[in-house]
Amino acid sequence: MKDKKDKKFKILVDQQPFDVEGQFITGSEIKALVNAPSNYGVWLKVNGPDPDRQIEDDEKVDLSKPGREHFFTGSTTTTEG
Repeated sequence: MKDKKDKKFKILVDQQPFDVEGQFITGSEIKALVNAPSNYGVWLKVNGPDPDRQIEDDEKVDLSKPGREHFFTGSTTTTEG
């Protein structure tokens, strides 16, 4: 019997599908999949009325939990205008 670290998890990052090995992935690893700039952030898409949740670079996301598979990246800096 394989444990969860040998399992592949299907995730979406910026609408692109990826198969990742292991139960956990960090914000930095998610950004690396899509070659996002280092100043970009990563968010976990949350269904329903709650806001999407930002994932820090060193934060581990447990992919074995339901609903933990759709991420998107974007600039974390805003310009005043």
